[in-house]
Amino acid sequence: MKQCRDMSEIREEIDRVDRLIVPLLLERLGYIAQAGHIKTSRDTVRDEWRVEDVVAKVRAEAISCKGNEQYIEEIYRHLIEWSINHEFDVWDEAHQ
Repeated sequence: MKQCRDMSEIREEIDRVDRLIVPLLLERLGYIAQAGHIKTSRDTVRDEWRVEDVVAKVRAEAISCKGNEQYIEEIYRHLIEWSINHEFDVWDEAHQ
């Protein structure tokens, strides 16, 4: 992480990071949509084991980066819930 001199520079760096994050989030969403097409039962869309597996993995990654794992967990729990709801929508549309 770069040490910034002023708010303008901080904002530039945040914008740069956002430009990196957004394509990755959209790529992740594409895989969520694929899962909605592949799963054969609506009951398999929500998989609590997988939710906890993902959360454990991202917490471990945050720790390895010497970051705030609670921050990462909260973001991911929200991201996962949104993704599950999206996957339900995709599943419902694909299996009408």
